[in-house]
Amino acid sequence: MSKKNLTMTDLFRAQEAGATKSKGDALEKTKSVAELKEKLAKKSKLIQWSAVRDVLVDKTVETLDIPLLDFLVPAWKKYGEILEFADAEKYPPNETELVSLSEHTVKVERHPYLEVTYKGVPLPNTKIDFTLEADLTLQEVVLQIQNGKIMAIKAGSVKGRGELLLEKQSVIKKEFGSYELPGSIDLGDGISIRDTPEVHAAAASGT
Repeated sequence: MSKKNLTMTDLFRAQEAGATKSKGDALEKTKSVAELKEKLAKKSKLIQWSAVRDVLVDKTVETLDIPLLDFLVPAWKKYGEILEFADAEKYPPNETELVSLSEHTVKVERHPYLEVTYKGVPLPNTKIDFTLEADLTLQEVVLQIQNGKIMAIKAGSVKGRGELLLEKQSVIKKEFGSYELPGSIDLGDGISIRDTPEVHAAAASGT
């Protein structure tokens, strides 16, 4: 699979039959969702839990709509093989470098959440906190670096595994297949790998 702006949703998305039901069943095993069901029943007899449950499942999947670059770029900035390109004396600002990264794994942990509203108003004490854990293994990644900044990602693929949990209850768990990153991801003005901001150099000549 190749897709621009690949997100965690793309990696986790399950198309198998019964996936929605299994997610709903997992959610209902948790204290947070059981309490939510009780609160909504007290709020109005017109609220159909089956409809709420379906929306909750959809919104749970949407919490994974996080670009992979949100995890990858901060991790890359810590790698020694990348940090050396922050040296302006060794790598002049007007020069562009293509850096091939060896296979490596980035560990992910994030805590997305949902907050339930009724007629547009958030219901008190209905925040549902999830834990996202994943291992992303990157292969054949090539970074374009100029003036101490990652300017673009030229190639590569990602695979691994991930899990979304609620109160230690697994809601979604998946082994990811191999996903190709787009042929080139332009990072605009670039992302600095230096500790302090630097003035952006003139654009490099086209390749």
